[in-house]
Amino acid sequence: MKEPKAMREIHEIMEKIYEEEKYLTPEERVKRIHEESGKFLKEAGLKLKRHEKKILQKV
Repeated sequence: MKEPKAMREIHEIMEKIYEEEKYLTPEERVKRIHEESGKFLKEAGLKLKRHEKKILQKV
């Protein structure tokens, strides 16, 4: 069965993200997500209120 083009693109994007993040610690991933989301908000001209950072605690 042939995979739809949109689904193939999603899988390629997910694979790229996995390859970029596979060796990052959870803290590094959170930092990257925060930075990338900030860039997106700025480029899109969105002004959303950000909450203060919460410290991740190990269980």
